[in-house]
Amino acid sequence: MTDVQSVVTLLQGAQAANDQVDDLLIAALAELTAQEPQPPAWTYPVGSEKFPTDRWYCAQHHEWSKDNTAGHTGVDLNGDEAPWGWVDLDEPVWAIAPGRVHSVGWSQGWRGVIVVEIEHDGHPLWTRYAHLRSGVLAWWEVGDTVEAGHKLGLIGDYPNGPHLHFDMAGSPFTWQYYRTRTVKWIDPVPVLKAHLDPAVVDAMLEGGP
Repeated sequence: MTDVQSVVTLLQGAQAANDQVDDLLIAALAELTAQEPQPPAWTYPVGSEKFPTDRWYCAQHHEWSKDNTAGHTGVDLNGDEAPWGWVDLDEPVWAIAPGRVHSVGWSQGWRGVIVVEIEHDGHPLWTRYAHLRSGVLAWWEVGDTVEAGHKLGLIGDYPNGPHLHFDMAGSPFTWQYYRTRTVKWIDPVPVLKAHLDPAVVDAMLEGGP
């Protein structure tokens, strides 16, 4: 074997060894990535160590009208077992699914509000979280992305008792919309049950009509 052939053989052996090391590193990295906690696909809009999800009380449920211009557009969730206690003031509110901030605002009547566009059953869905602290204005801007379980804000001091107003629609709307024919309001309960434990959703909404 010539000196050149010896060098080529050595280089080929070194390359094979490097390839084996690369394969081992890639496998190890893949294993570590698989072990990292992944964000949940969906979660509940309320729930904490102080008030577990299934201890929330639905102080007011949806009241639909044929043209969506009257009634209540979603669910009002309170940490107390009677409307309207003050025990859930400053409780965290969570994004139920990955999405994008569609609008955010504050008014004397609504307090802090954030609308997040998500996806359900292959279609866009707009979810609203209302009666929050005004700090939501500093936390989020239109276009921001969120993951399920991101803290969107804190429940604020709503006049008749702190609570989360949670609703959703199949058409886009800005944060202050309420009773209007231009918004296709959707019952949030079946949507939550499609992605979460139906028994827990029922417990969270216990007490509603």
